[in-house]
Amino acid sequence: MKKLGLVILLYLLAAPSAVQSDDTKISGRLFSYWSMNLTDGSASANEFGLGRAYLTVKSKLSEFTSLRITTDLRQAMDADSNSQYNIILKYGYIDWRPAFANNTLNLRFGLQPTPYIDYQNKLWGRRYLSKTVADLNKYLTTSDLGLSANIALGNDGKLGQITAALFNGTSYSKLGEKNSQKDFNAYGRLNPFWENEDFKGTALIAQFYYGTQNIVISNLVVASDYKRQLISVGGLLAYRNTFDAGMDLNWYTIGQGPNANDSSKSGLSLHGTLYFRDLTDENSLLHTLNIFARIDLNDPNTELADDGNNYLIAGIEIVPTKGFKTSINIRSRSFEDALSITEKELFVNSLFKF
Repeated sequence: MKKLGLVILLYLLAAPSAVQSDDTKISGRLFSYWSMNLTDGSASANEFGLGRAYLTVKSKLSEFTSLRITTDLRQAMDADSNSQYNIILKYGYIDWRPAFANNTLNLRFGLQPTPYIDYQNKLWGRRYLSKTVADLNKYLTTSDLGLSANIALGNDGKLGQITAALFNGTSYSKLGEKNSQKDFNAYGRLNPFWENEDFKGTALIAQFYYGTQNIVISNLVVASDYKRQLISVGGLLAYRNTFDAGMDLNWYTIGQGPNANDSSKSGLSLHGTLYFRDLTDENSLLHTLNIFARIDLNDPNTELADDGNNYLIAGIEIVPTKGFKTSINIRSRSFEDALSITEKELFVNSLFKF
């Protein structure tokens, strides 16, 4: 996957004319940051870094088919446990819109986004700062190999979407199916006020994910003995360009093998933003300013007490021009265990995209 991603990247750089046609578009995103550890005893350790770099090509192959390829540059550990940057394939899929479906049905095959996390990232709006709660806690991968059917609701899907998918149950970074099972994912999105200018950004989403863990314990215990189930409900209440409030609630259950009780986890994320764009004059310095906060309530084992933790992000975001955002934010992770020290960090994050 690393070599494939590098080949794709070199091709795109070497053939710019091929990706600038009317039917083929290229885009990119870069996440950069500076961070300082403020935890007691950390001696203010700080670093510059690149969180992610994505390069995407979308091409319309015909009236009914299209292609997407996205490479992902990210930090990873080498064989000697040293941090380095790797380029791998994040997305690589074909879309087919059958003529008989009148643009309401889309069939997708290949390495593709899992739809709930993909749309929850849009509702959260700040993937360049942090992953969603389900992604952070590794309840579900953001991309997997499979086949999905997507039904658009309303005019061009403005009312919502229904998706049914079969996935390997692995991950774009950990390929290789270790059992004969496939995971099932049902997803739904509703934009109830899409015709209302004041609340058109409001959305409700939900998913049901069921399958098996892609692991091998021994010759006697197969991966299908270890079920995994995820139920998620989320949404966003948005009023004009003034404020929004979002939620992302997840219940995750994993099997522990034969003759063992299932283990359950939960993660709740709440976030909100106040936008000054419609509250200030266009020439004001506050016009491009946003104030936001998010808190995640994580319970790694619902059967145990005092094992949870709370993750908080709060800060100021500036959006001076299209394609650029920057944020100064404070983050902390506190623990129910009284013996654990609260972790604190200061971040300056930036997003560049084209």
